[in-house]
Amino acid sequence: MQRPKSIAHSYNRNNNNNNNMSSSSSTTTRATILSNNRQNSARLAAVSNWLVNDTALRDVPNFYPLDNSSKYVNDRPSEIANRISDCCRVMSVQATYDNDLATANLITSEHVEIHITLWKATSDNSPMTIVEAQRRKGDAVLYHKYSQNILSAAIGSFSYEDFMQSSRDEESKVARQSSIIQEIKNEKKQRAEEALKSIDDQNNSNHNVNVNSFLGGDGDDSLVALEIAASLLKKDRMDARQLGMETLCLLTDPSKTGIETALLASKVVLFGSIDAGTESLEDEYMPAEDLGVREAILSLVQFGKLGEYIDFEEEEENGGSGAANAHEEEKEFNALLHNLALAVLANALDVLERHGEEMAGIGSNTASNVAVAAAAAQNDGEPGTGTNANAFLEETKEISKRELLSTLLNVLGEAETKPHDACLSAQCLRSLFQASRKAKRKARDLNAKQIVNTALDVARRTHVKLETETKNIMKELERTDDLDENTTTENNGEEESQEEEDSEHEE
Repeated sequence: MQRPKSIAHSYNRNNNNNNNMSSSSSTTTRATILSNNRQNSARLAAVSNWLVNDTALRDVPNFYPLDNSSKYVNDRPSEIANRISDCCRVMSVQATYDNDLATANLITSEHVEIHITLWKATSDNSPMTIVEAQRRKGDAVLYHKYSQNILSAAIGSFSYEDFMQSSRDEESKVARQSSIIQEIKNEKKQRAEEALKSIDDQNNSNHNVNVNSFLGGDGDDSLVALEIAASLLKKDRMDARQLGMETLCLLTDPSKTGIETALLASKVVLFGSIDAGTESLEDEYMPAEDLGVREAILSLVQFGKLGEYIDFEEEEENGGSGAANAHEEEKEFNALLHNLALAVLANALDVLERHGEEMAGIGSNTASNVAVAAAAAQNDGEPGTGTNANAFLEETKEISKRELLSTLLNVLGEAETKPHDACLSAQCLRSLFQASRKAKRKARDLNAKQIVNTALDVARRTHVKLETETKNIMKELERTDDLDENTTTENNGEEESQEEEDSEHEE
């Protein structure tokens, strides 16, 4: 049944008015979001890293199925590319842009690879752009999270403040979970100690039973996990080595495994071995040559490759060019292991910085303690954490025949091409600088300020996390200058007072 013409005309007109109001409302909302984003994102890059010509987009090829992670956007391609570029910077995603093809290759810190393409869409009323995201490699859940943020940025609804707040909430959630797990462990340990004490009181004898053995051996489980990771690193299969490095990343992260396990794993990573000099471990000594974890980490960080038998002197003579001569697939795999090794080292150094005194108490007869004592004698009264950090730097230099600070600064200097590695290197440097004044003085002699400033310029354009870490390093280096200036002022004052006394004595 057809409507009367007047009624149909009125219906169409009202429907069009409603659509216009809805369109106007959505346009106003999007404009408000864009305005707020521009006001709140003053820290974003002033110039886009992705420059796309509005009239140079390609048509979608025939018989080409678009990915499910695709979105039609009613905006100019240059504006869409600008927003996506800013979103990648905020999320600290490494991006390689092709301005001619309007494509972008993205790599996240979790090694998820994403390919972004801007296609031209046919529309009679207004310019339309198709934004397509494809997962090339990596975890599907993480890809979904990143792709949703990228597509939200494409339409202008990505919020810098909301993203940073969600990141902080996630970190605080992980921290709360870790603290709860640690409280449960401490409560179990306290109950076990009370139970053992009551047993000793009843039998009037000291059984000398290990608390962790009574609980089921949490410390033993950590040592077993370390041995498994070390055995995986010694295998010749790529997947086994990657799994070993990822295991070490988890073991050295207190938010994932708890502080007790992180302390044990971090000491093995930094000092090579651990001695059961405390009640938390079995009476068993694990020499460095049995595990080889420290040597594997140093080999990957210093020379970018991992071998079952590592000759550091030969690598130093060859200039560390072994990784450069490898095949393309091996280069890619070594780059992945290098990144994971930097992550393990960053975790271990962070544990050293925050819990250095506790780490020093684990194991009293290891060879590293001799080096710690030697460093303490030359440390000018530096606290225990600084002593451990100095001992670690001295031992790494003896093993690899290369200065670790110099290597980390070189990695930081490659922020343009490897921002994720540079960010992890910056975390390592920050922990070392906060733990050791000697490390800060040595870094200044290695032209650290210029390298950090260069990395900071790159980070402001491309990588928020790297920007934060480089700013923290610069604060530490400037604090070194303040200490030196105060020392110089005191010395000058002492010299002037001494000169006045000498002149009075002569008169």
